[in-house]
Amino acid sequence: MEPTGARKQMKITACNPFIPAGEYRRGLELTLQSIAPHLTQRELEALVHKKLRMEDPGPAEPQFLQAAVELTVCAHYARYFPSSFAYEDRVMPPRDVDCSFRTLGYKFNVEVKCADYTTKHEIDSGSEFIIRAIGRLSDYRDTVARLQKSFASVGSTLVPGFHMDNKLKDYLYDAHGKFPDGADDRQYNVLVVGCDDPGDMQLWEGYLTGERGLFTGDSFADPTRYCNVDLVVLTNLYHRHKSVSEKDKLTGHWTFTKAFSLLYVNPRSRKPRALFETFARTLRVYNNELSEHKIEGDAPDYVMQRLAISHYVRQVQWSSGQYYFQPKPGK
Repeated sequence: MEPTGARKQMKITACNPFIPAGEYRRGLELTLQSIAPHLTQRELEALVHKKLRMEDPGPAEPQFLQAAVELTVCAHYARYFPSSFAYEDRVMPPRDVDCSFRTLGYKFNVEVKCADYTTKHEIDSGSEFIIRAIGRLSDYRDTVARLQKSFASVGSTLVPGFHMDNKLKDYLYDAHGKFPDGADDRQYNVLVVGCDDPGDMQLWEGYLTGERGLFTGDSFADPTRYCNVDLVVLTNLYHRHKSVSEKDKLTGHWTFTKAFSLLYVNPRSRKPRALFETFARTLRVYNNELSEHKIEGDAPDYVMQRLAISHYVRQVQWSSGQYYFQPKPGK
C-alpha cells in the first residue's frame, strides 16, 4: 500500500489480521490517501505504524479499533473541509484534539473515543441470561439479586450486563480538558463515541438520557467537569470495524456517512443553535427518523423510547435491505 500526498512514498506490507485483504483494505488505502496531505511525514508514519499497527501481525484489537474509528472520523472531515482541516489540533496546548475544521465562520473541535469491549463480549458470550438496565436505576442491584435467586431455583444463571457509563463519564471529563472554554460561541466542541450493535447504542444513549444520565438534570457525575463538551455523537463505527470478515452485509466501513449516528446536545451548553445545525449538516444522522418512528404497544412512552433504536433498525432498515448494522444470525 502506498498512500499518496505524503512527503515521501511509503511502502507498507499489511500484516495486521484485523485488516483483511479485499474491500476493507482498499477502503483503508483510499482513506489514508485522503488524509495524508494534511499530515507531516512523522504523523503519517505514526498513524500507519503506531496507531493502525499495519505491519504488526499480532496487534491489540482494542487499540486497532480505536485507531480505525478515529481515522474514519478524521478522514471524513479532511475530505469535506480540506482547506481548514487540522489533524491533532492543539486547541488547548499542550493537549490536542483528534481533529478540527472550520466552516461558515465557526470552528469545530472533534475528539474521538472507542471503548474496549473485551469484558462485555466475554460476559455476553459466556452467559445464558443477561440483565441490563437503561440508566442508573436505584433498585438495580436488589432487582438483580432477586432475579438471580429465581433463576437459580430452576437451574439457570442470570448475570448483570457490563455497563460503560463510567467509561463515558471518563471520556467526557477527558474531552472537557482538551476543549476550549465553553463560553467561546465561535467554537463548537464535539465528542464522538464509537459504539457496537443497536442494543449497545441504546445503552450508550441511556448513559446520557436515562435515569441519572450524564445529560440529565440529575447526572450521577459532576456536570461542571464536562461543560465544555457541547455535543456527543454516538456512532456504530466500532461495530463496522469489528470482525469485518464476519459481516457480509456491511460496505463502506471507512466512510463516516455510511455509519449509523445520533446527536445528543449537552443541555448545559449555551452555544447558539446555529453551531449545532451547522455541524449536524456535516454528517448523516438518524435523530429525526427515530423521533418519528412509532412502536405499537401499550407500554409507556418512556419504555418505548428505550426500544426505539433496535426496533427502527430491525423494522425499517433491515426490512427494506438497508444494512448499516450486520443482522445477527436468524434475524
